[in-house]
Amino acid sequence: MSSLFHRFSWCNARSICFTALLCLFASTLHASVLDWPNGGWTAGTPSPGQTFAQSFTVDTPNDVTVSINNNGASGTGATWLAPYPQIDSTHTTGGFTGVNGLQLVVTSEATTSSFIKVVVSFASPVTNLSFQLWDIDANAGQFADTIQNIQGLTDTSTIVGATSISSAVAGYNTITGSGLSTVVTGTASAANNTNQGTIDVSFVGPITQFSFEWSNTDPGLGQQAIGLGPLAFTVVPEMSAGYFVALVCALALISSEISRRVRSTTR
Repeated sequence: MSSLFHRFSWCNARSICFTALLCLFASTLHASVLDWPNGGWTAGTPSPGQTFAQSFTVDTPNDVTVSINNNGASGTGATWLAPYPQIDSTHTTGGFTGVNGLQLVVTSEATTSSFIKVVVSFASPVTNLSFQLWDIDANAGQFADTIQNIQGLTDTSTIVGATSISSAVAGYNTITGSGLSTVVTGTASAANNTNQGTIDVSFVGPITQFSFEWSNTDPGLGQQAIGLGPLAFTVVPEMSAGYFVALVCALALISSEISRRVRSTTR
């Protein structure tokens, strides 16, 4: 009877700890999506040399922060079309209906080397990040959208290139180089309400932020627009009390099993 009771206690304890571990991981590992909120960009319009930032909530308050810089610290740069930057589902769409994007629209750039830099930071490291850049195209004599310095920052502060960058539809942009040297350049005019100019980007991670620079490499330096679509990612769980509880539980189970085997061999 005593042996039966010990076996039952052992199996019961093991089941409880296993269930606790499953619950722990199930509650901390989950996919998340940042859907840009309607009219959600309220940080304002950065003049040349300025950076404006705003936080958004996905799982916990203000867990994603977006900053938009106008040409580094230079006193010259892009002239924005009012009221952009903005969030809407109409200026560029990626071919979707009713899906918001972070819309960047400028009427001109100061030079072909000036740029708009977008940095997206996460409160906790993320993996399996994917997103789209909409309407990366060109119109000769007016603009050629150019995306470069596409990079992520790992949880150990290492700068890395994207895992994958590809065109959704051939013929509207080109992708040259690899890793941190990747450059996407618009080559033909794409309709704003289609996915013709869409670029798919992914980072396996874990990373704590990603960034890219957008410029106009056509000497005409005229009006241009792109959109950043929703962000999909998985948050890396932080070390919490639950992990230490699980560790103690595992050690207790191991100790109990060793003691049980010692007792059975000494009988």
